[in-house]
Amino acid sequence: MTSIRNSIQTNRRIMIVIAILLAIIIVFLGKFYFQQRRENKALRLKIISMSENKRTPKPWSELMARPKATPVVTTTAPVVAAQVAPQATSEAVVTPPLASLDTQEIAVKLNAQMKAVKTLEAKDLDYNIEMADEILSREPDSYGAYKAKLISLLVKEGKFDSPADESEVESLLESMAQFNINTDRVARREAALMANANADIRNIEVELDNLIVDREAIENGIATATDPTLMEELNMQREQLDAKEALLQNNIVNLEQSVAVNTNQFVNEEIVEIPFMRMMAQNDYEGVMDNAQDFINQFPNSPNGYFYMVRALEMQGQGEQARSLIQSATMPKDVQQSLLQRLESQGESDPKNYWQNLNF
Repeated sequence: MTSIRNSIQTNRRIMIVIAILLAIIIVFLGKFYFQQRRENKALRLKIISMSENKRTPKPWSELMARPKATPVVTTTAPVVAAQVAPQATSEAVVTPPLASLDTQEIAVKLNAQMKAVKTLEAKDLDYNIEMADEILSREPDSYGAYKAKLISLLVKEGKFDSPADESEVESLLESMAQFNINTDRVARREAALMANANADIRNIEVELDNLIVDREAIENGIATATDPTLMEELNMQREQLDAKEALLQNNIVNLEQSVAVNTNQFVNEEIVEIPFMRMMAQNDYEGVMDNAQDFINQFPNSPNGYFYMVRALEMQGQGEQARSLIQSATMPKDVQQSLLQRLESQGESDPKNYWQNLNF
């Protein structure tokens, strides 16, 4: 009887040990699974953004443009004034359901909200998300609606410490990475989330836009000028604009050639940075470094891997050691210099506040 009891106790101990070992294995495998999933997020976005079959984004300006009014047929029927009962002044304003508004109305309303998105309350950010979803249900190729929803989610997450749904953020980023925004200047402008990737090129494009406005003013002046002296002065200004425009266009070509040895590597670069920035904000420096190393291995000419590797090590007090990596990198010298300038401009900025730099 005693031997049977001892055997049962021994078997029980063995079962407990096996259960503990199984629990440890499950935890390890779970950690490994989530670590691999975490490591591959940004890299997967990069690969998606480099695919050949791309969606063409519908310009946000088209959504906001009011459609041409159709002619109104008037009738000779007498108009009878309706008797309207006076409303109480305390009556609350009722917001019409989004489904009852046309796309242009929603886009204009959402655009106005996004201009001050960082000052909005949580409920207003939720309304932004609803408006973006409504637009996407009608216009699935509206890059601007994806962008508005993503920024609203991330601002809410950062400002109010309200974690965004991971699958929703990931789905948005993957959808945005599928758009072709590299060949069109307006599309690139609409896709910009921050002034980091290809900032010099965008600054030149802004100057070119300003030149267009100046040119229109000069052309209008020439068309109406009667004074020969004024006419000569305006023609001289137009020639100066032509020369400046040619110089800026040449600068863009040079920048694109030097920064993008393979332009596909820099498509939707800012979209790829979002997973990095969110991990930095969560103090997940190990995940940042793992992801950055993947980038350095796969895309040695892209500055992103080096940037976040250095930033993660800086936050752990190992900045000098990390910066030595840049000196041995295979990136072009001007890209290295731009990377160093970006690192310098970050200074002591708190990674948790990255959402404050997101722009619509």
